[in-house]
Amino acid sequence: MVVGFFGGVVLGFVFFGGLYWSVNQLPRVKYPGLLMAASMLVRMAVLLTGLYFLMAGNIKNLLAAVVGVMLVKFVMIARVRQNPPVPKERE
Repeated sequence: MVVGFFGGVVLGFVFFGGLYWSVNQLPRVKYPGLLMAASMLVRMAVLLTGLYFLMAGNIKNLLAAVVGVMLVKFVMIARVRQNPPVPKERE
């Protein structure tokens, strides 16, 4: 279960870090909808594949991994609320 939890933490940072990066890139791209759609597909594929392998046939490992992902979610929300990104104009 420990491996599942820490694996979930890593997956959470990949998922929510990718979301943070994608949102920050929106003012700079020509097709923001395409960026967000592609980002979501890639992030979901990585997350679901990672959870599948971390589960290893045991529901307890899956639950530990999900707890790790959710912990990162709350940490990222707190971080963004403390230091909101400054919007930049389109180039």
